[in-house]
Order: sequence, then C-alpha cells, then structure tokens
Amino acid sequence: MQTLPTSSIRYTASDSRDPATLGFTRVIVPTALGDVVAHVNPNAAAHSTTATLLLHGAAGSWTTWLPLIRGAHASGKPLNNVVALDLPGWGDSGTLSRSASVEDMAAVAAHVARALGFTNWSIMGHSLGGHLALAIAVREPERTISVTAISATGPGALTVLRHPVRSFATLPWLAGMLGAMRFLTALGPAGDVLVRTLHRLKVLAPLSSPLFASPRSLDASIIDSLANEIRPQAFVRAAEAAARYDERAWSSIRCTVTIVRGKRDVFVSPSDDAWFAENLPSAKQRIAARAGHFAHIESAGNSTPARPTELATA
Repeated sequence: MQTLPTSSIRYTASDSRDPATLGFTRVIVPTALGDVVAHVNPNAAAHSTTATLLLHGAAGSWTTWLPLIRGAHASGKPLNNVVALDLPGWGDSGTLSRSASVEDMAAVAAHVARALGFTNWSIMGHSLGGHLALAIAVREPERTISVTAISATGPGALTVLRHPVRSFATLPWLAGMLGAMRFLTALGPAGDVLVRTLHRLKVLAPLSSPLFASPRSLDASIIDSLANEIRPQAFVRAAEAAARYDERAWSSIRCTVTIVRGKRDVFVSPSDDAWFAENLPSAKQRIAARAGHFAHIESAGNSTPARPTELATA
C-alpha cells in the first residue's frame, strides 16, 4: 500500500486548558486510508527523533490516553514527543474502509510518525492498538525501539473473531460484543442513535461494566468517552482485518516488548500468556491484578490513572 506525500499536513493549535495537554498540537496527515488526526506534544521533534506513539483500541480515540498522559504529567515525568493518533474510523480521522488490512493500518501509523519528522518510535497500544503495535514492530524492525501492548487483541481474541459462534465459550464477552456491533452496524445511523439513547438512559454504564475491574470507581467522563467513540462499523471492519492477520509473524519481533493485561480482562484469554511465552519468549509479561480491559486507565483498582512506569511493572 502506497502512502501519500506529506506536503499537505495541516497543523492547528489545541485549545486545551488541561495542564497535561496544554500546547498540544492537532495535526492532520494525509494517508492512503484518508486523513488521520494526531495530537502531538509541544517538544515533538525538537529534542529527539524518537516518538512516543500511542495507539488506542476499538471504540476509542486519542482521548483514551488522557489518563496516562495526566498521570505521567502529575508524576513529574511527562511523556516525550507524544504522537497520539485517532486511528482511521475513530475520533476525527476518516472512515475505515472494508478492504483495509492490519498491515495497511500499521503502515499508516508509521507514516504519520515519519511525516512528523521522527525516525523511530516507542509504541504503547491498547487492545486493537496493541495488536497494531506488534504488527508495526514486525513491519518496521529498524525503527521500533519498544512495544508496550496493553490488553492486545491476541491469539485468544483472534480465535473468537475468526469463529465467533464456534469459539463463543473462549471469550463470551468479546463474541457478544462483536455480535452487538454487527447488529448496530446493520441498523445504520439508527445504531448510533441507539447507543446515545442507552447512554442517556444510564444503561450503557452497566452494560460496559465487565470491561473494568472496579466500574463504580471510574470517573463518569470515561463512560462518556466510550459512548462517544463506539463506532460499530469501524469496530466490525477492524475485527475483520484482525481476523485476517497471521499473528505468527510476531515471533520475528526483536525489540523490547512488554505485554500487559488486567487480571480481570474479559477480552484476553488466559491461554495467551502461554502463547506469548512460546512464540515471543523475550517479551516481558505483566498482569495488573486490579484492572480489567483498560489497565492504562485503572490503577490499584480505582480511578487513579496509571503511570507509564506502573504499566511496565504491573
């Protein structure tokens, strides 16, 4: 897949009043999958050619990383050279085409970082973003310094995405969500209206509670963001792309890899630990004892945002 020239990159100042993101720049980068929006912190490319590339999961956007960004800022060790993407299909980026592959999405993420002047990167990815982070490490071995994959869409989840009925018992919540996303997609615009209605009726929070270890302790803004970023069509297309990807390619990764999952993550199969130990033996595996699917948001079982160092030692 060919990426597009970077001559038409557009920069706009952020109007954020959040101390952790004050001065972040909103950047629109043309790519082969349409315009991709990234949020870049003010020292991007000024002191280093290494980006901190943040890739959100399905039903997310760059705002998924705000708790982590704030936690790092509060600790006095802010993340350097952040490039936080809205992946195609989510946030303010363009639609994800049905023909797009994981390799296409990985190429686009790497293209954005290069277009912004970076020659290499350390990647943190959540869920689908963790899957893409590992794919980028395969695709760009010379440029990828490290990967932290948080609740990555791994072998167990891929089995369910490929055979949701036959493998329903493996990860029933994931199989159920895939079915729900397909139903909402079939409804067209009415599906988005239904999601907003469920949120307005305060039904979405209990429906999404299995994703978190301690849902009652979460800030309301987290569920608000989840409701806003549920994009059923993008979810289904990304799931189809992930199902076509051959995860055995990850065995070629040579950079530093940390695999993080919440102990109560309903989207990660317990068998994933053994699979990664066999196929990526150099990877460090960490289990966050008091977290669900969002280990980068949940910390110590409450709403305190996790810091990057906590993810590495969870």
